[in-house]
Amino acid sequence: MAPTLQGRHQDVDCPMCGFPYRISASQEIDPSNEQKQADVIGGECLNCRYWACTNRQQGKLLGYPRPFNAGALELDAESKSANGDRIIVSKFAYALREPERWDVFVFRFPGNASRNYIKRLVGLPGETLKLHRGDIFRAGQVAKNETEARGLDYTIVRKPPRKALAMAQLVHDNTYQAEQLTGSGWPYRWDLWPRGTTAAKGDWEPVDNHRRFVIEGKGLSQKTSWLRYQHRVPDFGQWNRIVRASGVKKSDAKRPNLRDMQPVPQLISDAYSYNSGILFQYPPQVQSNRAAMGMYWVGDLMIECRLEVLAAGGSVRLDLVEGGKHFACTINLESGVATLGIDNAFYNSAGEPSKLPEALTSIRGPGIYELRFANFDDQLFLWVNGKPIAFDLPSTYPPLDNTIPVSDEEEGGDLAPVGIGASGASVAVDRLRILRDVYYISVPSDLSFTRSYVRGPLAADHYLGRADVVSAARQVLTEQTNWPKWFSQMHALYFPLDRFGNSDRGQDQFFALGDNSPQSKDSRLWATPHTEYYVERDLLIGKALFIYWPLTHIQWVR
Repeated sequence: MAPTLQGRHQDVDCPMCGFPYRISASQEIDPSNEQKQADVIGGECLNCRYWACTNRQQGKLLGYPRPFNAGALELDAESKSANGDRIIVSKFAYALREPERWDVFVFRFPGNASRNYIKRLVGLPGETLKLHRGDIFRAGQVAKNETEARGLDYTIVRKPPRKALAMAQLVHDNTYQAEQLTGSGWPYRWDLWPRGTTAAKGDWEPVDNHRRFVIEGKGLSQKTSWLRYQHRVPDFGQWNRIVRASGVKKSDAKRPNLRDMQPVPQLISDAYSYNSGILFQYPPQVQSNRAAMGMYWVGDLMIECRLEVLAAGGSVRLDLVEGGKHFACTINLESGVATLGIDNAFYNSAGEPSKLPEALTSIRGPGIYELRFANFDDQLFLWVNGKPIAFDLPSTYPPLDNTIPVSDEEEGGDLAPVGIGASGASVAVDRLRILRDVYYISVPSDLSFTRSYVRGPLAADHYLGRADVVSAARQVLTEQTNWPKWFSQMHALYFPLDRFGNSDRGQDQFFALGDNSPQSKDSRLWATPHTEYYVERDLLIGKALFIYWPLTHIQWVR
């Protein structure tokens, strides 16, 4: 499971942006005999998308085309594989209390009780689960078959704040800037909105190569000045051109032309650096997983930043877009009151307009505050200085029919899905990070369809090789005119989980999923003539508590 628990891996510091990340090296070991069969020699940085080489000696044995980017053999990203995390498991936890949804738990694999597995518990006895569009839904009864399951009423399963935080996956950390990338003219991810706007008095101004933004707006117009994020990521070929151009004088006729690279914004996807390992085998041959950078749009997002209030007064607004709708938290910098809104309104569980939820925070006047705002599982969360904020009304909302991404020329829509606005305020923001929720992929154990899409270039009836998958994913994430067709329908999976009486309580059924959904062998994929998709109570071993090795990864399991 990644990133909560990780197996054999390499720790890499990106040679371009400096971002530290991990890549899986579990494929180095042959599971049949536990012997080493290959070497992982590189992977892709989630932050700047540069493919680094972690073993120059083996990398030099490969001819062109190399699986890592130009210049990788000259840059220092050397790393050796380390064994997986070691954990402390409480074997008494479930003797003292019932297993809880979102626990990380250890159990004996239903298909082979001699093997222990560790996953996240997402389904409980006595309910039917539906996996759809990356989320988990539940019905409070057990369906007899799929036809009955399709006819049940479902509600989304929501994470509590601590689990939402624990499971969030990084999308971009603005502190780590690839100077060679931005120096080539590649646009910054965060910038004044609309793009191309010249900053006037009272607008945001970038500092420290766009790592920090400052606005001196107190006493000026009450209009909102916006910063917005766009997910403009270079592909493999674009990075090659940028690196090669950096070593050639601008006056040289052989210098690659960078003007036609077209760095178009795309939807945020379910990307994992952890899955991007480049595998080297003898005789020299290589496997590279460029599809690790995601095939599915993820609309459940989180923004983190450090806010420095330079003078009392005005307001700051944190804005997240999903399916064209704006989910916002506006903070009054004088009173400290935070107000939630969805397109400047809010809705109760019945879908009726309601009062906007409010809460009093510790943000009052000049000072430095750590902010975090999230829209996960149809619920809005706010943290200030690491503490979750409780609102006077529920911050949950009903289905809003926003399951199709929207492009808005004026406001950006889902192609500019995160924003920070300031009105009449003098503030600075830095340490900007964007995270996303886990996206659970709906793929059945019989592989009757291999992707969740029903239509489009990534649909299940399209057989695609590795390179074609990357090209098709870019199409899906960028071609706005086709989004209503491609995203209107997605495959769903259904899983009934039985509950038994006291005498047969050991047969109660639980459902297990991994946080690294693209690579996790979990309950979705177990159903065979010899293996059920559920974990019976008698197979539970305990609750994972603490990672004690390696020393660099010591932490509580959340």
